[in-house]
Amino acid sequence: MSGGAGLYIHIPFCASKCAYCDFCSAPADDGVKRAYVDALIAEIRDSAERFGGCADTVYIGGGTPSCLPRGEIKRISDAVFSCFGGNIAEFTAEANPESFTEEKADEYAAAGITRVSLGVQSTDEGILRFLGRAHDLAQAEKAAREASSRFSLNLDCMLGLPGQNAASAAEFTDFAASCGAEHISAYILKTEEGTPLADRVARGLKLPDEDECADMYEAFFAAARKRGFRRYETSNFAIPGAECRHNLKYWRMDDYIGVGPSAHGKIGMLRYYVPSDIKRYIERADKGVFVRENEEILTPESAFDEYVMTGLRLDEGVDIAEGERRFGSSFEDRYGENVRKCSRYVCAENGFLRIRPQYALVANAVILKIIPQI
Repeated sequence: MSGGAGLYIHIPFCASKCAYCDFCSAPADDGVKRAYVDALIAEIRDSAERFGGCADTVYIGGGTPSCLPRGEIKRISDAVFSCFGGNIAEFTAEANPESFTEEKADEYAAAGITRVSLGVQSTDEGILRFLGRAHDLAQAEKAAREASSRFSLNLDCMLGLPGQNAASAAEFTDFAASCGAEHISAYILKTEEGTPLADRVARGLKLPDEDECADMYEAFFAAARKRGFRRYETSNFAIPGAECRHNLKYWRMDDYIGVGPSAHGKIGMLRYYVPSDIKRYIERADKGVFVRENEEILTPESAFDEYVMTGLRLDEGVDIAEGERRFGSSFEDRYGENVRKCSRYVCAENGFLRIRPQYALVANAVILKIIPQI
């Protein structure tokens, strides 16, 4: 593997399960968490041996990495630096406000973390309770200010929430700017099957409709722009220069290694998935067994399709010449006719194909018109 890959590390623990969450995460005691970190470190070493120990971005996600016992984040980072070298330019760790204390910030800094992604989600107390979040607004503000004083800071925000409107959605950008955040990830709430939220919707809970969600997104986008946040991907906004380098690897279809239950990886044309059973993951790692399921060798055609699909989510768009170089076929031959049919929604300039800004919120529908086989 040449160049620097991204390394994603999954922490499948949290203080409590939020009503909307279908991620691989659950509460656990400290003994389980420490055993899990042992397993994780073993897989980090195995991944470096199998895929090559070269990474330039690291992202510890979850779940809630900040709920790990004291010292565990440092153990993970020591393994990362030992196995993947000293060229890590961006090292992100997620956190939740209720567990991101000054002591936790000290631990993150000692671990070499440079960027914190804080799960604030909303600045409305009622909405936080509805979502089942474990923090209130005061905790969110305190944690955000602590983080921004020492790290590059992202705040997660949810749109399309009950009781939310365009004006209240836009207010989140004021909170982010006042706390010193350099980045905001703003996602529209999705009802995932099997979650408590899905049960409530089935019993009659009304969520904002598509038009209301679009109004919230547009209001958020306009307010973010006034505050100096530039949208660079459909759901991500940054002060210029503070874009998430790790996540850009996904959207540009660069290499990334996934470690921990439910993590995905893509190295060259190989894609794989780590099974999500936490107990079996620990047991297997204790025996030196690391399972990567659904291993798939992408064809050049399917890889080109995915490259275009993910690239169209970026405001910069798809680098056409780079795609042709990487996947060995003509962009015009494969996509030209569909692109012309979608000229209302997309434009090609300076060698890039991009979705016109006013259609960013319906990017998925546009992508399906250009790549119906995806």
